[in-house]
Amino acid sequence: MSYKDARILRDILMAVGFLVMIAGYLYSPLTFVGFIVMLSCLIPDYLYNRCPHCKKRLGRNSSSFCQHCGEKID
Repeated sequence: MSYKDARILRDILMAVGFLVMIAGYLYSPLTFVGFIVMLSCLIPDYLYNRCPHCKKRLGRNSSSFCQHCGEKID
């Protein structure tokens, strides 16, 4: 999985988790489920948000170059 795909998956999981938490207003167990879904967005972010060249974490880097090695990120 590329870092771009991981960021998209992270954003989708965060949005779905938030919507499920909002639905928890009507049925309270959904609040906990939404919280778990929102926390699960950290997994692809931690595993795949890395530079393809030096393998260091990109963090919030949104530029097209790695802040550690300076290589272009695809």
